[in-house]
Amino acid sequence: MNALIKKGTLVTVLALSVNTAMAAQSIDIKVTGKIIPSSCTPAFPSGGGIADFGTMKVASLNATSVTPLTERKDIPVSITCEEATRVAVKFTDARDASSPTAAVPFYSFSGAPQFAFGLGTYNSKNIGSYALGISRAQGASTNGNGESLYPMLSADSGENWDTRGTDFMQIASDNREIYGFTKDLSNRVLSAESKINFKVTVEASINPTNDLNVTDEVTLDGLTNVELVYL
Repeated sequence: MNALIKKGTLVTVLALSVNTAMAAQSIDIKVTGKIIPSSCTPAFPSGGGIADFGTMKVASLNATSVTPLTERKDIPVSITCEEATRVAVKFTDARDASSPTAAVPFYSFSGAPQFAFGLGTYNSKNIGSYALGISRAQGASTNGNGESLYPMLSADSGENWDTRGTDFMQIASDNREIYGFTKDLSNRVLSAESKINFKVTVEASINPTNDLNVTDEVTLDGLTNVELVYL
């Protein structure tokens, strides 16, 4: 009886082995890989991205009203890509807590709160504000071939593009817009470029010195992050 059981078991095992071998007669070929966008790198060709308004005497500033500084500073920016790429930039105020909530005067830029960046604090008081703009003049912005580019803005993540201003396109401080460039403003289509050169112009205003109660050195502390946005 045991011999018959063992023989039956062996037959069953052999049958299962044959069925298993027959069931494994197909294999899969997998095709995989990754597609990544071209890499772009922002840089400051000169000046290190610093707009230095130098040393100011308290006596040269208004005691009871905002002082718009008449000197402008230009910060050159370059974007270099591995190949022609549709790329824009976003500007974020890292000192937004010190930005004004009401209009302030600048030398020529709009002082509306949505365009004013914060200059940090001194003794828990806001030091002042600054404004940023990109020149709209022909030749002020160029690509790698030296061709003129023109700044545009988009408030819907690049779906539609527009422009504003006459001499400068002012940059919003409330992070609601991105900025790109085109070769032809009549079409307002973002250009794919391997190199973009432009300048950011800076104007600043200092809050009333009576409010600041300056008793020692005050350091202007504006900081804006420039981030690339691939489209």
